[in-house]
Amino acid sequence: MHYKIKGAIKRNKNRFIIFVVLWFMMAIVLVAPIAYAQDKATIDGVFDFGRCITELMNAYTNFGDVLRKLWKLHNRIF
Repeated sequence: MHYKIKGAIKRNKNRFIIFVVLWFMMAIVLVAPIAYAQDKATIDGVFDFGRCITELMNAYTNFGDVLRKLWKLHNRIF
């Protein structure tokens, strides 16, 4: 039975690598801004939901601005 698992891993090695890379990218893009917004919205142990939403929108807006600048730079180079 062990040889079947070993063969399956060997055949799908590229898919596993792509899965791990995409998993980390999603964690950076989705989870990091949420954690940042939650930290900024907690003042003296009290959580402010309105401030959390505001900080979350600012984080994603700033991320979008960075991506737009990178895209313009890419177009200028190529």
